[in-house]
Amino acid sequence: MLSMLQRTRRWLTRHYPVARPIIVKVVEPQDGLHGLCILSPDRVLIRISRGPDGVMAETLLEEYCHVLRDDCPVPYLEGEEHDAIFWAILGIVTGKWRGE
Repeated sequence: MLSMLQRTRRWLTRHYPVARPIIVKVVEPQDGLHGLCILSPDRVLIRISRGPDGVMAETLLEEYCHVLRDDCPVPYLEGEEHDAIFWAILGIVTGKWRGE
């Protein structure tokens, strides 16, 4: 049986495929950090802090949206990691994930 995190990952790659391979690693919790997305031109590393399955799945949704935002041709505003486009992408993806 797949965990919620695994089901979330499969769902994301099926509904929102990206060109770069994404590596997802579950790591020990770090001071208030639920997840981290490290982007490079040839691959993506998403680190998810170990925790309740539902929290890890929601964190994966957010970190995956960083990849979708990075693939967007509209450039980020200087110094903005969570710009309006990121929040719009996250809202759409989360809403679809929750069946809204």
